[in-house]
Formats: sequence, C-alpha cells, structure tokens
Amino acid sequence: MTKLYNTQTEITNKFREFLKKYIPSLRKTQLNIIPEILFGMIASESVVSTDIAKCLKNEFSFIQLESVQRRIRRFFNNELFDHEDFYNSLIISVISQYKIKHKDKRIHITFDHMFSHDNYVTLMFTMRVGKQGIPIWFKSFKQEYINKKISTEKGGTIAFNESLIIEGIKHISALFNESFDLIFLADRWFNSEKILSTIASLGHTYCIRLKKNIKIFIHDKKEGHKIGNGFLIYLLINIMQLFTKILNFMIQNIKPILLLVNI
Repeated sequence: MTKLYNTQTEITNKFREFLKKYIPSLRKTQLNIIPEILFGMIASESVVSTDIAKCLKNEFSFIQLESVQRRIRRFFNNELFDHEDFYNSLIISVISQYKIKHKDKRIHITFDHMFSHDNYVTLMFTMRVGKQGIPIWFKSFKQEYINKKISTEKGGTIAFNESLIIEGIKHISALFNESFDLIFLADRWFNSEKILSTIASLGHTYCIRLKKNIKIFIHDKKEGHKIGNGFLIYLLINIMQLFTKILNFMIQNIKPILLLVNI
C-alpha cells in the first residue's frame, strides 16, 4: 500500500500563499521564514527555538543547528515584526469565515489572566470550540508590572487595567456579526460594573463568578423598580442549588459558587 504525505516544502508553500492573501503587509523576508517557523512549531509541538530548529529540513539541513536557532530568535526580536498585529490579522481572516453548526448561535468567550513564573502576564480572550479554548485576542506584559510599587510608578498595573479589559471586550464584539450570540465567561476578579455594563451595552450576555463578600440586590420586575446602567442583575441561586444536588455533596467541604448573569 502506498501512503502519501505532505512534505515540508508543500506545507510551507501553502502557508506562504495563505499569508500573502490575508496579511499582505508582511515583508518578503518575513514571508521567507514565518511558514518554516509555523511548520517547525507544528512538527515539534513546541515553541522553543531549539525544538523548532531540529524539525526543519530542506535548506535548513545544511545549516548548523545553532545558526538556525539564532535566525529564529532574531526574527522574533525584530522590531519590524508586530506579533500581536500578525495574530490579530490571522484571527480576523478565520473568524470572517467561521460558521457554527448548532442552532442557538451561541459562542462562549472566556477571558482571564495567565502567568509564566516571573517572566510575563497575559490578558487573554479565548473562544470555546468543542472542548478546546482558541485564543482570539491577547495582550502580554512583562511581569514587572504586577509589582505594586512598580505599577504605581508606571501609572497602574497595565495587564489588569479596566480600560484594557474593556478594549478586549469591544475588540471581540467587533469580530462577530449580529448573527452570533456571544456569552462572556470570567472568574470573580472581573465583576466590575463597568466591565459588565460594557458587555450588556454591546448586546451580549455575561456569566461572572462572584466573591462571597459582594452584596447583590435582586429586583422584582413586578415591583417596577428602575434598574440603572441598562441591564438586569440576577443571582442564579436556584441553578447553583441544582448543581449542588447533582454533585450530591461528593466533596464534603465544597463551597457554594455564586454566578452573575444578565439574562
């Protein structure tokens, strides 16, 4: 039996055609190396320059491994390459052609901060596709900005700035047309009134975990209360009670989880 496999040349050429079409702003020198790096990342299942270099063949086979590594590092350290703009351009081209099969048209967007030891902190928005989360917008900052003293001198902890989070929410909203129903999911750190009102004002739904020390006032529509900021706040106590019954207290010290939604 004969098996056919795509070679590195075939795969990288397809990458190059895609990039030329959807990111025309890329320089020729960038187009020469980006497809190879993407191939190396996929083949090695790693983003470490050494692992990427080991998987590259063809003309790279005649170059010393250390030289290939340096070339990859120089590319990423080049000020002419904007990695955030590059990734955003890719995401925009993919989302513009994205179609969902389920009828309710719901798309779940999760946003949170992630850390890498003492290196950096990233604010990331991910879209749920099956059981995976696909990053569709992010901003990364050096870990030094998390330090309270330094952040005060710099004018605030940049990665945690409310304005940056709202910028991400608006960017995600603009990616999708009105035929999609966006649902934003986040942990207890993001229960800011401005963040929630921004999501609601854009016509989307949020489901945010609450801290136990937050007071929530439930307004009954029948009583005719006027709700400010244009959105309603409901505490999903009944849903959490149902979850508790399903779990059947499998974990004896389980603590109740409070969720905030605008449905």
